[in-house]
Amino acid sequence: MPNPIKEALLGRGWAGKTISRAETVERLNPLLLQFLKLNHYYQSVIRSHRDAAVAGALKRVQKTARADVGKLSESILSAGGTPENGTDLEPDDFTLDGDEIELLSQLKDLEATFNDALTHERGEIEHQMRTRGILEALTSNSTERHELLGDLIDRARSTE
Repeated sequence: MPNPIKEALLGRGWAGKTISRAETVERLNPLLLQFLKLNHYYQSVIRSHRDAAVAGALKRVQKTARADVGKLSESILSAGGTPENGTDLEPDDFTLDGDEIELLSQLKDLEATFNDALTHERGEIEHQMRTRGILEALTSNSTERHELLGDLIDRARSTE
């Protein structure tokens, strides 16, 4: 677990033992696979949602999400590992069922699960500073997507 005293004293620098490069790869690859699957679910909702404004909003946040996948992949490569690439994932395997509000709610739940995994990884593991920075950025962007989904759900419920 990160030491708050070291954090306060050293700011962005770090002292002490961090996990190894191999451990970094071992811990980040499952997150990357979860993220790739989440992005497939977003694409499914974008394709199937009838409200163009909702689909447009989701497309906008997906641009950042795709860039974040690249950052996570690069972190794994930098640690000497081979990142998950998702080539074995079929887009048709990632469909959600229900009406449009239910689709957004399911997507919000999936985003919350991903955000929880990122938060756990940031809080429990002594990652190297660069990896910690990437995880912080991914968590922030995930929180933004989660809030957007909440807003879209509220908007859809108010128009029913």
